[in-house]
Amino acid sequence: MGNVSPTPRELLTESLIFWSIGIVLYIGRMISRIIATGSIKRLYFEDYVMTVTFLIYTSLLTLIQVSSHYATNLMDPADYNQVLGDPQQVHDRIIGSKIVIGLEQCMLFSTWGVKTCMLTLFWRLTKNLRLHLYVKIVAIYVAVGFVVIMVTYYAVYCRPFSQYWAMPVEDMQCATYQNYSITQAVFNISSDAAMLAVPIPLLIKAHMKKTKKVLLVCIMSLGVFTIVAAILNKVFNFASPLTTTYQIWYIREASTAIYVANLVCLWPLMRKIFGFVSTQPGSDPNRAQAGQPNKGVSRSAGTAGDSQSRSSTFLERDRLFRGFGERRTIERVNDSGGIEKVNGHHAVALELSKARANCDLEAGGSHNSQVL
Repeated sequence: MGNVSPTPRELLTESLIFWSIGIVLYIGRMISRIIATGSIKRLYFEDYVMTVTFLIYTSLLTLIQVSSHYATNLMDPADYNQVLGDPQQVHDRIIGSKIVIGLEQCMLFSTWGVKTCMLTLFWRLTKNLRLHLYVKIVAIYVAVGFVVIMVTYYAVYCRPFSQYWAMPVEDMQCATYQNYSITQAVFNISSDAAMLAVPIPLLIKAHMKKTKKVLLVCIMSLGVFTIVAAILNKVFNFASPLTTTYQIWYIREASTAIYVANLVCLWPLMRKIFGFVSTQPGSDPNRAQAGQPNKGVSRSAGTAGDSQSRSSTFLERDRLFRGFGERRTIERVNDSGGIEKVNGHHAVALELSKARANCDLEAGGSHNSQVL
């Protein structure tokens, strides 16, 4: 693109393509959440944040289209005499400069909205882990960055504020936004890099199929492109300060961030589409099928199937506890009435033994209550 601003058609084409993918992923996210929670009334806080963020993102793309039809006070000083001699050009450039203010705010809010959405998800996933402290630190850093950017934009870099749309502009910072761009880039890129470090230990320790783990790694790797887009956005902004090439990269950066935040929540919907959903949430479809009585089968056989399904459920819970049992303890009441802490594996074994006993008794069998 060089020193040539993108045409309105180029901006429109990119906006339509990226927004179309974004709306599909957003709708898929909401459907997936409803499947996972069982009701639209049980959506998580980050789902509402994403809804507001997507509306702001849509406004960003709309303002970019409107802005492409207007010039701004960003122009070569050699053209001042010609432009200032035409009142219509002056009027149009003032309107275009005001549109850019709204455009910049939409970009800032959509970018930080995605950060809020992801941090809320990480906050919940790491609540009982040591990694939670790191998430808290990143969240504070993101909040501080947002405040610093807003304060410097409105009260520091361009004074008085009306200089953002002044014709002619007295301070070129009010037209090029270079100091603002540096501040925004520092907090935006550094916070994105810090957030990318959160899911890495979670994926390493997670007990899941390799295919799902690889899929999640691929999704998270899109966050790297978000950082690259943010860097290229500023590179073009500094290399071609008198063009609007940065708007192309605004579209790409904001869109990729939206994609990542929505893709990480699509797993329940993907399981539903490809037939991997069982009759009970969180259970294996083979177990659900084994535990479901068929027509013509006696009631005792059905009860035995139910007990087998329940045993499988407790076996599954046992495997989940084994992943965290080394660092956690479980309290139980001992025979003397006091509270004692036992190793997570022993506690699970006790509960599993009791569960098997109940299942066998319900099936008409016998069980010797023996601690494993």
